[in-house]
Amino acid sequence: MMSYFFLTSTASVWIAILYMFLGLPLLLNPVASGTFFIWALAAGSAVYAVSHLARYIQGRKEGLASGGDLFLTVVPLLFTVASLIWPQTLLAFLPLVLGALLLVDALGKVPLTIGAIELDSPAMIPLAMSCFFPALLGILLMVNPFSAVHIVIRLFGIVLMITGVIELITAVVSHRTAEAISSETNHL
Repeated sequence: MMSYFFLTSTASVWIAILYMFLGLPLLLNPVASGTFFIWALAAGSAVYAVSHLARYIQGRKEGLASGGDLFLTVVPLLFTVASLIWPQTLLAFLPLVLGALLLVDALGKVPLTIGAIELDSPAMIPLAMSCFFPALLGILLMVNPFSAVHIVIRLFGIVLMITGVIELITAVVSHRTAEAISSETNHL
């Protein structure tokens, strides 16, 4: 009965299994997962560059060559080459950007926090926490982006695994509830 459910069930069961399937490598091997992610971006970038190169060559044959197409060939190709040579370095930019955004957000809350402290507002503690913790996390991300990348990838894998398990449990419970309701209506 349960095997039939998995074979004929809605997309949510298959999505749950996909989440768990994708989350496991992220959790177990963040370095390889991060490298694969950057290489996938590099492949997309290469395809994009080649399409613009083809447009540039076609335009040149027709006497309508566009410098924009040439630019949109060279820059993505440079990204592709850099991605293939230094994938972890490029991946490290993500925590740098996230850390900078968190730091800017925290610094933006400093005047609100100071104002709340001066007014002895009950919101001063939550405001101070919403200022302090993002600043701390932002600094940690910016100080050691290489380790932070692996931690973020692992956390993403954990979130995918948990989401997959929850989706699967929800689908099974929903199926059992539907069976119980169907069983009750058949007895009436």
